[in-house]
Amino acid sequence: MIERELGRGGMGTVYLARDRKLDRPVALKVLPPEFAGDSSLRERFLRETRTAASFSHPNIVPVHAVEDAGGTLAFAMGYVEGESLAEHVARRGPLDVRGIVRVLQDVGYALAYAHGRGVVHRDIKPDNIMIERATGRALLMDFGISRSMVASPAMAPGLTRVGEVVGTPEYMSPEQATGDTVDGRTDIYSLGLVALYALTGSKPISGSSAQNILAKQLTELPPPACSLRADLPESVGAAIDRCVRKQPEDRFPSAEALVEAIDAAQAAGPEIPLPVRLFAQELATLSLLIMFFVLMSPMLVNATSAGGRWDALIPLSIMAAVMFTRVALTFVAARRLVESGFHPDVILRGMQGVVDERSSLIAMYKANARVQARRRNTVRIARIMSVIAVVLIVFAISRGREIEPHKWRLGVLGLTAGITAFIMFGVSIMLFMKSPFRAPPAERILKRFWLGPVGRAFVRLAGRGVKADAGSSVSFAPAGPVSQSPPVQQAPVNTSGDRLAELEARLAALERNRTGQP
Repeated sequence: MIERELGRGGMGTVYLARDRKLDRPVALKVLPPEFAGDSSLRERFLRETRTAASFSHPNIVPVHAVEDAGGTLAFAMGYVEGESLAEHVARRGPLDVRGIVRVLQDVGYALAYAHGRGVVHRDIKPDNIMIERATGRALLMDFGISRSMVASPAMAPGLTRVGEVVGTPEYMSPEQATGDTVDGRTDIYSLGLVALYALTGSKPISGSSAQNILAKQLTELPPPACSLRADLPESVGAAIDRCVRKQPEDRFPSAEALVEAIDAAQAAGPEIPLPVRLFAQELATLSLLIMFFVLMSPMLVNATSAGGRWDALIPLSIMAAVMFTRVALTFVAARRLVESGFHPDVILRGMQGVVDERSSLIAMYKANARVQARRRNTVRIARIMSVIAVVLIVFAISRGREIEPHKWRLGVLGLTAGITAFIMFGVSIMLFMKSPFRAPPAERILKRFWLGPVGRAFVRLAGRGVKADAGSSVSFAPAGPVSQSPPVQQAPVNTSGDRLAELEARLAALERNRTGQP
């Protein structure tokens, strides 16, 4: 029973349906009509889809059934509650480093499984990678479909076929673009281009036509990954750069080798234990309290000395009592962590990890054109509100009249204008200060104070003389330097205009021969 349409493109239309026999949701893909008119193509598709249906892997969307009836060719696959990588990046912008590493690992595991069974995907692209909403897991789908695609006027612009070449030009390996024999390394090349797309939100190789893009795949080197994102660790950048080398022998020899390189580097970074993360939040909150106390104390002391009113010391005393109590409670919390098995050095590394996460997030936002555009609009609105607030204050002053020295009467309009002006000033100040490109004040204090000598002494003092519970020692490894593979000398790439024109002409000739055009 079909419930609703999920999407459509050159490869057909996908519907959300319900399997009545097993009472479960499935994604039903109905393939284009050209599949029904070509018996050899239909048989090839059915054969390859049955092969994909035999797969059983947590990072591959399973194929449940294939339907071939009444001139309609369709297959049912597992429904993933989530969105494709292309949709995710379009909606939220480039992935952070942890997300990119997760995609490389998950899809790498899926490719290792498929390659081990003699199947090459040949159409690795963001649209064929699903991100599960609940877990963030990446799943690869549409095994075998790319091999059965056929060019037609209704085909989506991103799909092409030249001779026996099928796939998406922007993510196609050089050997696939020329119709040469391919193996698992062609999928590794495509996965590297997918990683570059996830880094920036834009295709690393593009052009005005399919032939132009394929020619660039043969001649144009993608930019180094680390040059695209400042927060990308060199180890991850080196792995991505190795994936997109033009010569297959210069890439990782297998998907297993790619995953092992990422795993050995601990490229995803350490997983910060939840108690340590909560303690870092506690320190950030304490930082705000200390900052408020430092700002308010001089004003209260000045009010006391200037007016001789010692009652002004009451709020100061209350604030001091609250602050010192909070410091003591935070000290107890740090001591409790040590008693639970967290060594002070582990706590400090976790705090550093929290700060590094924020730095990575800021770098990701700085690389996102949409976030930059929204920030410019926010600043523009804040400036307009500031100007309006100044105009309202001038209006309020003009409406006021002095009824006695230092006492003014504004009237209803003047009072309303004045209150509105101060509200708009407050909002505009917050809009200026709350920037996605700058860490909040609490986290800046966490970085400069609590990760400095004073903060380190505070944590170590809290753990002095404490004996951890037997068998409860907890640790996690920091992301360390990675031993990178020795550089591989790539064959020189001829990127001259004559070479590009020659390749484009060759690709166009292959296409004419395939379609029987003169």
